[in-house]
Amino acid sequence: MPETKCDRPHTGPMRSRVLAQLLHDHPLVITGMGAFSAAGVSVAVLWQAAEAGRSLAAKREFESGDGRRQFAVCRAPELDPSRPELHPVRKMDRCVQMALLAANQAWEQAKMPGACPPERIGIMVGSSRGPFSKRNESPELKGRRAFPPSLSANSTFASLSGALAQSFKLKGPGATVSATCASSAFAIGLAAEQILLGKADAMLVGGTEAPLHYPILAQMQSAGVLGEHEDAGRACRPFDISRNGMVVGEGSAFLVVESAHSASQRGVMPLARLAGWSMSLDNSGRTGVDEEGQGLSQVMEEALELAGFGPDKIDYINAHGTGTKMNDAAEAQAVSKLLGTRALAVPCSSTKPVTGHCLGATPALEAIICIEAMRRQTVPPTANCAQPDPLCQINVSPLTARPANVTNVMSNSLGFWGYHASLIFSKEA
Repeated sequence: MPETKCDRPHTGPMRSRVLAQLLHDHPLVITGMGAFSAAGVSVAVLWQAAEAGRSLAAKREFESGDGRRQFAVCRAPELDPSRPELHPVRKMDRCVQMALLAANQAWEQAKMPGACPPERIGIMVGSSRGPFSKRNESPELKGRRAFPPSLSANSTFASLSGALAQSFKLKGPGATVSATCASSAFAIGLAAEQILLGKADAMLVGGTEAPLHYPILAQMQSAGVLGEHEDAGRACRPFDISRNGMVVGEGSAFLVVESAHSASQRGVMPLARLAGWSMSLDNSGRTGVDEEGQGLSQVMEEALELAGFGPDKIDYINAHGTGTKMNDAAEAQAVSKLLGTRALAVPCSSTKPVTGHCLGATPALEAIICIEAMRRQTVPPTANCAQPDPLCQINVSPLTARPANVTNVMSNSLGFWGYHASLIFSKEA
């Protein structure tokens, strides 16, 4: 289509100013967190694994139809659907079951039971692949006279947010958000905006993904994005000169985001402040990133503008850092441009070798790691970055955790089709 001039060229900046004013007048805080990942069944073990900087990847076999194939993956613990807390979702997809466990941790930590009217609490869930196993049951059941009655609802993307809304009896705004590997970052930003618009006092928000299925892994291998190494634990090597791809993981993470006023009224101590965010869709093709990382540069700058401070206030960046050649180089270039002379001083790290790339759930997992980094005043390392690529001119914080004064952190997410997101969290005074 031919280019046209916008009839209202100031709409974008005006919208940004309005949102910034709303956030200034009504600060948002995180009051609960929960995680279920390859590291284990809690936020505490997720942080321990990130701080240790040890990859949790292992080689596992998958049925391919004409034999068995091995892939290096990060698998979360097995689930027992007979557990009482999983009873409401016992017949649903694994990603929904993981989501309920992570969301329940966040819900309890935030002391949400009975805290607000159900109409004032909403839910947003991000996922790239959704209930993959349930969606693929239908072809396997072909030829049967009747399908399970629940399959029609359980195979939808909406089941992720719908099942949690039913379990927590929520009646506020809700949706399942799919923006490839930036899905749960989009969910966090959209949830925050619902609160600022007055649609809710609190939002249960996060992401979940159960992508460890042969078709998904084979697709990614064909796309050339899976890392390889004889040692599965070293298959993902973000920002290392020898990097050649990522490792897929599975897991779920949730946060309770609410207005600072709501938290204060309830007497709940915030874990952090959600200071800024930005999401965009770039026209950079299927791979979603151009060589200079322009889309990422845009969302980082917009998130900082919303937060009301400059890049000089950022103390740590949790990089998208998948371990692919082009992605890491483009992100490093964008971050270096943002930080300027501080590019080699501000610690950056990718924690994807630890959790695996959990696709749409990754931003929520990394948001929790960022908040824990502030709470513990420690920067987690980039596992497997034994020889940083000289073309990646950023401080990739290799191999070992380090103490640091961390007040403001940034978390970046990129995905296929040009989805970009940046989140900024600040330490509560």
